[in-house]
Amino acid sequence: MTYRVIHKKYLAEALSFLGFRYYKFNEIDNNSRKEIIKYSFVETTAFNNAVSDLLLLKEKYKNY
Repeated sequence: MTYRVIHKKYLAEALSFLGFRYYKFNEIDNNSRKEIIKYSFVETTAFNNAVSDLLLLKEKYKNY
């Protein structure tokens, strides 16, 4: 089973709305000492299609 990490909160929430569960975890950036939040999803064909569709939708409505 492979996983895909998403760094963008709203993209992760949109995928969650579509029914994909995620695991949220935190890391500390060694250089800046900032906390980085990451969202991990199980990577499937349906998941990859959903990400592609969401990114196309974002491109379509980016001017609004």
